[in-house]
Amino acid sequence: MQLTLLGTGCPKVDHKRFGPSNLVTTKKTKILIDCGSGITQRLVQAKVSTMNIDALVLTHLHSDHVVDFYQLIISSWHSYRVRPWKIYGPKGTKKFLTKIMEAWKEERNLRIKYEVRDSIDAFKLNITEFKEYGKIKIKDIILEYFKVDHLPVKYAYGFNFFNLKKKLTISGDTKPCENLIKYAQKTNVLLHEVFIEGEIQATNRMRTSKTLHNVKSYHTTSRMVGKVASLTRCKKLVLTHFVPTEFNEKKLKEVVKKDFGKYPIIGKDLLKINI
Repeated sequence: MQLTLLGTGCPKVDHKRFGPSNLVTTKKTKILIDCGSGITQRLVQAKVSTMNIDALVLTHLHSDHVVDFYQLIISSWHSYRVRPWKIYGPKGTKKFLTKIMEAWKEERNLRIKYEVRDSIDAFKLNITEFKEYGKIKIKDIILEYFKVDHLPVKYAYGFNFFNLKKKLTISGDTKPCENLIKYAQKTNVLLHEVFIEGEIQATNRMRTSKTLHNVKSYHTTSRMVGKVASLTRCKKLVLTHFVPTEFNEKKLKEVVKKDFGKYPIIGKDLLKINI
């Protein structure tokens, strides 16, 4: 099983760190997690065709995690995808994605009629919404989903991926919570988001102290992520979804090491990690 970090950024645009997205693969299976800004470009760079993705899994419905959904769908059709999309996500996913498809319906129908392609199956969505907890088999991977704490976002999830006795945990967006620590126990790789303290200062009415406090409150800070990783007893900690996207990497690694006991891996777009 292999993890490819497609986008390690946040809502703020950064050409080095695209929007949040990851890819989990085996020789048989390709699972896309989230579809942040620039996802289709990163897939091309990773030499993965949208034609061959077996499932799209959404952690939650914040814009930075889903903003390129329609780009993913339309580009898959142009990449000759001839099967419907299997999509898994939180409560509200069906309504949300249906609205996106509806917004582009007129333009899409014009393309379909004029371009005369053999299949329109790439536009068909087979959507399953998560319960509180569950497991899903996708070819040779078992996906375990569990709720995390990203309030006021009510439905946010973390994931475990199992294959050949290997375990990969993806935190999704969350502040430190018991569920993540519970389900990430002894994972081979923990991919975790991080809000880096001290790197953003309140400067004006668009970035007030209250703004920074609220953003930090539903993420995991650099001072806490090492503690979380230590409690999970994970073998490797990989950091992603950096807020902000530019920061002192050496300082971050030292801060996390104090609690984790070893250096984390600083995620970068297109980084591949064998599980």
